[in-house]
Amino acid sequence: MEQTLGVLAHRGGLIADRPELTVGVVQVISRPTGLDLELIARRPLDRRSAAERQADIRAGRPGPEPAARRLLPRYDEGLDLRVGRLDDDGRAHWQFAVSSSSASGDHSGGVHGPWLRMTVRLPPLFDRLALVLAWPEIGFPETVVELPLPDRATVDRDTVSVWDAPVRSVPPPAGLRYRTGSFPADEPYAETGRIVVPPRVLARSDDAVVVLSRLTEVGDSLSLELACLANAYIPPGPSIDTFAGAAVAVVRDGEATWISAHTAGAGGGVLTFQSTAEYTITRPPGDVLPLLISWPAADLPDAYVDLPLDYNEIQ
Repeated sequence: MEQTLGVLAHRGGLIADRPELTVGVVQVISRPTGLDLELIARRPLDRRSAAERQADIRAGRPGPEPAARRLLPRYDEGLDLRVGRLDDDGRAHWQFAVSSSSASGDHSGGVHGPWLRMTVRLPPLFDRLALVLAWPEIGFPETVVELPLPDRATVDRDTVSVWDAPVRSVPPPAGLRYRTGSFPADEPYAETGRIVVPPRVLARSDDAVVVLSRLTEVGDSLSLELACLANAYIPPGPSIDTFAGAAVAVVRDGEATWISAHTAGAGGGVLTFQSTAEYTITRPPGDVLPLLISWPAADLPDAYVDLPLDYNEIQ
């Protein structure tokens, strides 16, 4: 978990949409130390059965025609999406992902194809980025996407430690009723939505902090990511629902409904703990999302925060 809040440089959305591959931005964060891009790439579902695929292999039927290489080096032997940037002279600088995850998809009657999620860290960049994408092995051509970025003065001014950033939460209202919500039926494609709340600190004590990494609107759903950090030992939980990070509830009509994470991970040591978790909730009526944050394992007092869903600084 990064211990600074950077500047949101892109609100998300598809930046490449071709038959063989779509690529979307989950978020882009600019800091004086570098530019972090979180991307998700998806391939179409292969609806052939296992027997049909094996028959095609035995018959030597060719796969997709490889795309031409102009910017990738000839010795490149990548197996998936490559990401880089063009400098002012038009030269490509390719970057390895600092983190990534993937799934092969369901090839037997499902609805989801293979996907790749990755975070790429570029050097500090300001004003504009010529982002270059390539996956020639599947026929996806080298693609350059121009992205506007905040200027250096904005990034220097607005990058702040999570321990010093403003906290706009208050104690929860008295008399709340509590219940556990249902697990979301499916996870939305976060890279197709738009961020409606930029990164911010939701709750903090001297030794613990809960950060909203992003809140993305995808249709009638909200995709929410929380990051937690504590300068203390916190035993790991036995399951994704009790992974030891902060719990979150949606508050409405005097009732707090706890929501379950569909993805979560945690780690740490003797005197440190950090976690990230992603949630999906139905977008509430109106332009405010009221949340309750609770992290008793970190001795963090419960906090209530209203998140306005009308962020318009980044287009």
